[in-house]
Amino acid sequence: MGELILGQPALKIAVNTSVPLDMTSAISLMVRATDEQRFDSWLVDARRRLDLDVRHDLETLLGFSGRLLYYIEELLMSFDPFAPERLEASFADYLAHLKGMSDEAYHQMAVNSIRRVHEDLGMPQNVPSNGDRQAWRDFVQPGITRANLDEVIDLLMAPEQLKTRTVRLIERFWNECYGPEHERALPDLRHAVRQASGRTYPSVESAFTDLSGHRLPEEVRSALDHVERVTFCPSYHLGEFVQFILYPPELILYFNIQGSADDSARRNGAATLPEDLLPGLRALSDGTRLRIIAMLREQEMYAQEIVGRLGISQSAVSRHLSVLESAGIVEVRPDCGMKYYAINLQRVRQIANALEQIG
Repeated sequence: MGELILGQPALKIAVNTSVPLDMTSAISLMVRATDEQRFDSWLVDARRRLDLDVRHDLETLLGFSGRLLYYIEELLMSFDPFAPERLEASFADYLAHLKGMSDEAYHQMAVNSIRRVHEDLGMPQNVPSNGDRQAWRDFVQPGITRANLDEVIDLLMAPEQLKTRTVRLIERFWNECYGPEHERALPDLRHAVRQASGRTYPSVESAFTDLSGHRLPEEVRSALDHVERVTFCPSYHLGEFVQFILYPPELILYFNIQGSADDSARRNGAATLPEDLLPGLRALSDGTRLRIIAMLREQEMYAQEIVGRLGISQSAVSRHLSVLESAGIVEVRPDCGMKYYAINLQRVRQIANALEQIG
């Protein structure tokens, strides 16, 4: 995308994706993804499937540094993700970096993230210089969103535990949740980088509006004088959420890539419908299959449960499930010789959005 000139010196703009950049976006979105009306269905469903201890660490470690989740930003920026040798970093590279940092480095990143919360509030506060627990409570309290205050204090008092739990969360989030999804989305992320890199814009604001469909947040716009480089990063599950990392002199702006082609077509007066819309509509055209979807909306179920609740033959249920699976509306998870079925809300919403375009 070349350079954007906003006074002096020149403000550089780039488009990039990497595992650390994308994973930071995903884990930050997942901690917020409690409302299926606001957030991407994959995020909401994946959050529900997290082990309780992983979810607890997610809310603790991303819930003590304000609404912008500064602690996870500190982890990312400690890696220097835009250094030339790290632009293609793998998860193994990022994890090795996190494991290699000292306990004290984690304590300092946590303190820095809370200090940034105070600065946002316009009331900078000195970091407690001793083990006075009440002083630490007063310091940490403004940053608490989801975490338990006393648990956070305990972690700050024991940096080795803070490091252990942070590394464990990142590793488990990748291995048990996001790693396979990133691999699946990677071709689309790279395609989005290539497309965006071929465009030019007169300003950061116009680039962000075109790529994301949103206006640049005022807190970002007003800080551009302190930024030297802007990096646009595609996100597969961002949806309508506005996400950025303002870490002068760096600014990272995330933009959603799902539906971007359809949005462009609508702006040009054309409707682009998914090629597999018709199988989905056929799958939804049967009353029994709609009943199955309604049941799976409540919870994952195995085939015999569905048979029992519908009161029809197992062979008939199997045929209906096969149609729904072929259309991508339900997903199947084998476990101990049984098949468990769950609704694919993302696919259902894709069909609904395609129908809305027709209107």
